[in-house]
Amino acid sequence: MYVSTDYQQIPPGELAVRRGTRVEATDGYVGRVDEFVVNPENCHITHLVMREGHLWGQKEVIIPLSAMKAMGDTYEDAVFLNIDKHQIESLPTFPVHRRWS
Repeated sequence: MYVSTDYQQIPPGELAVRRGTRVEATDGYVGRVDEFVVNPENCHITHLVMREGHLWGQKEVIIPLSAMKAMGDTYEDAVFLNIDKHQIESLPTFPVHRRWS
């Protein structure tokens, strides 16, 4: 009998963030990670795409990685930002051009 086991291989000092991870501003919950923006030149993630709002008023906010707190302040089930809800409101919102293959 064989048992399959999954292992995450995350390098030391790196963070694992998944789609659906909670996003917390300095003053509370603001949304969930929806996608990532990747630099095509080096394949590094540059921004998180966060979906916020309710079903009829959802919008996508592009959050630069510089707005994330240090890894010590980030936990497996949430990403903590060093900006508040008001600052998130002032971030640009625009349609993300997706490439589905």
